[in-house]
Amino acid sequence: MTKTNYQEIAEKLVAVVGEDNIVSATHCATRLRLQVKDRKAIDDSQVEQVEEVKGVFYNAGQYQIILGTGIVNKVYAALQKTYSFNEISKDQIAKDEASPLQRAVRNIADIFVPIIPILGATGLFLGLKGVLFNETVLRVMGLTPNSIPEWLSASVTILTDTAFGFLTAFICWSAFKKLGGLPIIGFLIGLMLVSPALPNAYAVAGGTAEPIMAFGVIPLVGYKGSILTALITGMIGATLEKKLRKNMPNAMDLIFTPFLVILISVFVALFVLGPIVHAFEGQAVKVIEMFLHLPLGIGGLIIGFLYPIAVMTGMHHMFIMIETSLIATTGFNPLITVCAMYGFANAAVCLAIALRTRNTSVKTAGISATVTQMLGVSEPALFGVVMRTGMKAILVMLGSSAVGGMVLSLLGIQANSYGLAVLLSPLMYIYEPYQVITYVLVGIGTFILAFALTNLFVIKKEKDAVASNAQAKKTNGKVYSPIEGEIIPISEVDDQVFASKMMGEGFAVLPSDGTIKAPISGIVKMIAPTKHAIGIVADDGMELLLHLGIDTVDLNGEPFTLTIKEGETLQQGQVIGTIDLNQIEVKGKDATVMVIITDSKEAISGLEYNQDYVLPILGS
Repeated sequence: MTKTNYQEIAEKLVAVVGEDNIVSATHCATRLRLQVKDRKAIDDSQVEQVEEVKGVFYNAGQYQIILGTGIVNKVYAALQKTYSFNEISKDQIAKDEASPLQRAVRNIADIFVPIIPILGATGLFLGLKGVLFNETVLRVMGLTPNSIPEWLSASVTILTDTAFGFLTAFICWSAFKKLGGLPIIGFLIGLMLVSPALPNAYAVAGGTAEPIMAFGVIPLVGYKGSILTALITGMIGATLEKKLRKNMPNAMDLIFTPFLVILISVFVALFVLGPIVHAFEGQAVKVIEMFLHLPLGIGGLIIGFLYPIAVMTGMHHMFIMIETSLIATTGFNPLITVCAMYGFANAAVCLAIALRTRNTSVKTAGISATVTQMLGVSEPALFGVVMRTGMKAILVMLGSSAVGGMVLSLLGIQANSYGLAVLLSPLMYIYEPYQVITYVLVGIGTFILAFALTNLFVIKKEKDAVASNAQAKKTNGKVYSPIEGEIIPISEVDDQVFASKMMGEGFAVLPSDGTIKAPISGIVKMIAPTKHAIGIVADDGMELLLHLGIDTVDLNGEPFTLTIKEGETLQQGQVIGTIDLNQIEVKGKDATVMVIITDSKEAISGLEYNQDYVLPILGS
């Protein structure tokens, strides 16, 4: 097997993006994130041809290159080794276009991302312990639990308990690192919160230990596994350190800044934050567990449905903190179990679309995205295939994910770690045969369900497609410009997916006015939640996608005012809304309006352009 040259991958990516075009670089669990000066100067197709690149997209001020877990760390390290791009501006990138809630969620997620690998590894250690020390397995080997050597038991305990024992320290360290403090100070503060001089908070709550009372009213306890206490303490400490360093005389900064940061942070954590936050955290975990165990699997059904939507909107990062709290408090993570069905459903829908399409580029991209999803990276399948196919594909994926989550919740399946998806996810359940077997069976069932539903309801049968093409040949209707402006070929737009006609034949308009009109007579099939995309089914069966601007999904519908609703009948030329062209320009987006004939890739060989309309040219 040829060894992957990550240095060469990094150099190729910089060559395509442009070294002078890159302002800063950072990465998350799966993507290399670049802030660039000119997004239009980057050829996405060339980036996607680089080895290990699974897809690209531009969001929240970042050009994001999907590489996958493990790979992105190595490519980023090689990138920094050669080019030393600045990482500080990562926060400013997010601040430019993200909402306050999105920024808060992203910042919290960034604190937990570095901790995921160690907890995932610890989960595997726990699973192996469950297998090796299982009484049935020991009986087969002619052993009993009492015959396990003390040295072996101690060694395994070290592997399984250390990460959770010092989780508070890891979180404080990461919070300081994320917020610009000195990480070693954060680590020490976290260690102080779990000092052996303090009784464990959970032991105190369980009645097996007594708290140390301060001033007769404040219970002093250790906060092992208290995620919120560690997180807030770390954030307070890092913020305090930055303020002190700005004002502390240079001669005193080296000693007195750490002294004051540690003293104040630990005092606030032990005497103020801890008693309040830990109680709240304990109740919150109980509520989440209760919700996940609602009768008839209702909790799993709801979360299984909502989690993919959270991924689409970037809000899925908030699940990381919840999962960490569950593992630290209970030792199990039932939340990732129901969320994991999204991966199976997404892969199945993507694969079904790829296998049935006759469009070569969609087929190639779909199969590649399916493999990528099976290995744990969902963006290429979700954004590149499923969401682009339409609302039916999205609903099948959401519904299948929800059903899988419901069944798992109903059967009491729960992981003992996190960080693994689809093919590797069964490793989180090997601690008990019933858990792993049931999880695998439900995962396969979810995949089959999503695959079958996609074939039944999303993809037209061959005979229906032939009939539709025949009808299109009979009607040969005009498609009018939906907005005043210059009509140009779709191949000239600055979006590789549309320009390559992956979505179908079409045309674009460089708008000079903001009034949107119906390009054909028909029925409104779909309106995107962000109002940037409208699906219309013509009277003759032709399906159009009206796409308002490029990358305008990031604007959350602000520049668009629509006067129509799904299911409404339209007449060609009817005013259906307006676009605020000035607002789109201010936001740095491209206002080009695109009209795509999504259902006639094979029946239409080209378009005849006229002043205010186009005429499809029939033929294969």
